[in-house]
Amino acid sequence: RQAYPPLSQIPGPPTASNGSSVTSGLKSPRPMTMPEGLKGETLDPTAKTKTVKVPDPLPASVLSSTKPSRASTAKAKPASKPVSKAPVSQTQASPKPLPKTQPLQQQAAAPVAYTPPPLEIRVGIQRDVPSVAIATSSQAYLQDRNGKGLMTLNASQPLTIRSQGSALVANGRILPGVVWLTPTQNSYLGVGDRWYRGRVLLVARGETVLAVNYVDLESYLTSVVGSEMHSNAPTEALKAQAIAARSYALVHMVRPASDWFDLGDNQRWQVYKGTSSEGDTSHNAVTTTLGQVLSYKGGVVESLYASTDEIVSRVHKGRGMSQYGAYDLAKSGYNYQQILDRYYPGVIVARVILKN
Repeated sequence: RQAYPPLSQIPGPPTASNGSSVTSGLKSPRPMTMPEGLKGETLDPTAKTKTVKVPDPLPASVLSSTKPSRASTAKAKPASKPVSKAPVSQTQASPKPLPKTQPLQQQAAAPVAYTPPPLEIRVGIQRDVPSVAIATSSQAYLQDRNGKGLMTLNASQPLTIRSQGSALVANGRILPGVVWLTPTQNSYLGVGDRWYRGRVLLVARGETVLAVNYVDLESYLTSVVGSEMHSNAPTEALKAQAIAARSYALVHMVRPASDWFDLGDNQRWQVYKGTSSEGDTSHNAVTTTLGQVLSYKGGVVESLYASTDEIVSRVHKGRGMSQYGAYDLAKSGYNYQQILDRYYPGVIVARVILKN
């Protein structure tokens, strides 16, 4: 049985509706240092553009004073700092369509000159497992923390990583307890049964192994949107999902789940399946909303969401977006800003840029 994902899982370049190739707006991942602060430009087309300054350090203003699972009723520890609450949205299962006499707001397109900050998110893709199967689509290297080369992996060469106390073991060879799996340019990394962009940190934790994917935030979001919503969902619903997912991710980059990773890859956080859930529609939703987040009183909102209004009401106390509700709203003619305004009232859409 093959211990690594088949190369056929790696997607080709995104295509336009006419079948032509689309140049990706996503950047290759690079080492990330969290900026001292962020600021956002409001994107409300009905008002003059203004700058919303976010104080240092970036406050994790959230919709709830606790940090609940996105799809679980399990109680979570209170946030370490006081947080502000945005108004509670009144969701409904069957939203009414907009009156015909009410014009839709003009969609806010990303400026041509805008480039998203080079933020790299840490995603725990294998957590406390006995072993991790790794591979590479091209060539990759196992390196220690200082970048010293330990092993070279050739294309489709499977390698099993196990933990032995404070050390890692690769096919019988003893390695340091923390190693990097670093790809060559344009190469993908196989971990378990999936392919990933970026690089992977492997950590020995007693008798188990932790694998953390360090990946460019916008590339990560392309996979999340494709994992959280069907590729055939209306475009405006996918855009709303992209912005909600970006906001949620940024909050957890400031308030990480552990010392080793910002968030996991399942419904406890946001579903992330590597390249297997990337597609043209999720890529379009991310690139047309580059850098856009939800902001409330100068902070980035932890934009909770779930599949239905019932789950939002039960798990998140009515604070958050219903994905099926967003789908219905988009089919009724709502654009993504109107969808977000329905579920996060009083919250503005802002764009993240690095402070000078």
